[in-house]
Amino acid sequence: MTKLAVALLLAITIVPSTPAQAREPFENESPPVPPVAPTPDPVAFVVPAGLYYVTDTYLADIVATSDATTTYSTATVHESTGTYARVIDSVDTGASSVFDGTAFNGRGALTDGRALAGTYYENFVLTADGYVPVSIVFFQDDSESRRRAAKSSPYPVSSSPAASSAPTSRPPDSPDVPMPVPSFRPQTPIAPVAPTLRAGIALAPDGPALASAEVLRGRLIHFWPRAFANDTAVAIRSWRLLSVQPDYVSATTGSSEPFVARWLRMPAPGVRWSLRFEIFTEVAPLEHLEAEIAITVRSPALID
Repeated sequence: MTKLAVALLLAITIVPSTPAQAREPFENESPPVPPVAPTPDPVAFVVPAGLYYVTDTYLADIVATSDATTTYSTATVHESTGTYARVIDSVDTGASSVFDGTAFNGRGALTDGRALAGTYYENFVLTADGYVPVSIVFFQDDSESRRRAAKSSPYPVSSSPAASSAPTSRPPDSPDVPMPVPSFRPQTPIAPVAPTLRAGIALAPDGPALASAEVLRGRLIHFWPRAFANDTAVAIRSWRLLSVQPDYVSATTGSSEPFVARWLRMPAPGVRWSLRFEIFTEVAPLEHLEAEIAITVRSPALID
């Protein structure tokens, strides 16, 4: 019995210890995904009152004389420099303005020294901080007429005074005879013609605007809001989804990025879904546009 106990004790001593292989809890589980913050709405810039997109740019002041009339006008060139402008003052002949001396092209005067009639415009550029004023320009619009000098008579004049019973006319400097003054024909400044705007939805950044589209259930589809001024593509300032959302959307508002959507459900028989957007452009930041595209959801066939 004593030998058996010694042998058992020796066997226990010889056997090496083995570390425990216990599994750590949650060892094979993925770390929690942090929540995605919602996309904030684009910050709306403060748009100065009366602002419009410039399509006719100042070129030069024009002074033209025809017969006895001198006309003061402004030449422009039909082009866009990507700037914006607004009317800040319209003045009559001789009237003063708080903007006198601020225009880069100055304000001319008639031959009698009175300041020209016209309109002051303030120019802006769009930056990341909003609309920034950069200059002031004066568009002159005035005219004046001068009396013709009396032409000499082709016939010789007798040295003796001619008898006449007709009363003599008053001299030009008589206080009862009004003296002619320079005249002008004020004209209303012609505002630039606003472009014709329209909006649509395309399936590519430079794709055509579509009235409808067919999509596969479960597939991500990119929709690109687009806008056109006189059929020329213009930059999108912001867009917003107005209709009912699909099963998945990337965001309900945006600017230059597309609207990404996915449908997981099929519509009821006879029901056709659509996406409707509110769109604002850089050309006319205050003009509201809407675009809509009809959606037909197709379910791909399943193969066993």
